[in-house]
Amino acid sequence: MNSSKCTLAPLLLILSACSPACTAPAASPETSASQPAPGKVEDPTAAPGATAGPAGDATAGGGAPEITEAKGVDLSRLTEPQKTTFFQLINSEPSACGKPHSLAHSLRDDASCRDSLSVSQFIADALASGAAASDIKDNLEPMLDALRPREINIKGRPLYGNERAPVTVVVFADFECPHCRQEAPVLRQAIDQFRGRAKLVYKHFPLAGHVRAKAAAIATVAAMEQGKFWEMHDIVFENQTALEDADIRRYAQKIGLNMAEFDAAYKAKKGQALVEEDRDEGEKLDISGTPAVFVNGRYMNPYLFGGTITGWIDDALRR
Repeated sequence: MNSSKCTLAPLLLILSACSPACTAPAASPETSASQPAPGKVEDPTAAPGATAGPAGDATAGGGAPEITEAKGVDLSRLTEPQKTTFFQLINSEPSACGKPHSLAHSLRDDASCRDSLSVSQFIADALASGAAASDIKDNLEPMLDALRPREINIKGRPLYGNERAPVTVVVFADFECPHCRQEAPVLRQAIDQFRGRAKLVYKHFPLAGHVRAKAAAIATVAAMEQGKFWEMHDIVFENQTALEDADIRRYAQKIGLNMAEFDAAYKAKKGQALVEEDRDEGEKLDISGTPAVFVNGRYMNPYLFGGTITGWIDDALRR
């Protein structure tokens, strides 16, 4: 996923507002997929004398000694004051796995909770980039939400790679979106790199501002009926500024489709129901722009696992 518009410094951006260049209208509150994060304890940067954190874990100023180890977290970029803030935060913020203890406790005693490790590394990286503790705390809820697996319908959708692969990468994309065009070969290359351990599924998310995106999507569904979705996918992206009906028909001819069958399917808009179903599902997932990539249901963002699709797939394989 392109992260050029999403930056940590000087201030951290709320994840839901950090969308690629091709953006959709904001989803209504009724369709938001966000869920509240576990209850927060007092700000660790507040005055001394803070109360106990999750399940009795101590914060700075009282209770049991603060945990000052963070197994598996790279703190090499932090200054000493930043390390102090880091440990205050992980001792006061709750486990990312919904357990009744802090992130620090989770790192020390709950090796099964990979999300606590991921969130703690996010905190360290954000501090190293100059973010304030208050900004980081504000962004923990959307970060946890990104790590929450979603159920995504992939039945009957175009698939690239090993159908039985343990990792499923789903991309919601728009054929007129330049960022989607740039991301498309990156995703396929990642699937090839993991040699049968990951697969890619394409979902349609044509944006209202792209007047030919929906027609192009319907054309790729017609091509999918003849087993040539990816060929049509590629040629449409290559020519995304020329997507009138005559152009689309020329591309169908070029990739060797049976034109009588294609013309019948395209003119009847046989693929429209599938395209609209994908778009509706994307809205329920609170997608704000394209491309939107999910790895085993988790919303890929530039803050975790190196911000790369290979990093996200590698994490999924370790779970």
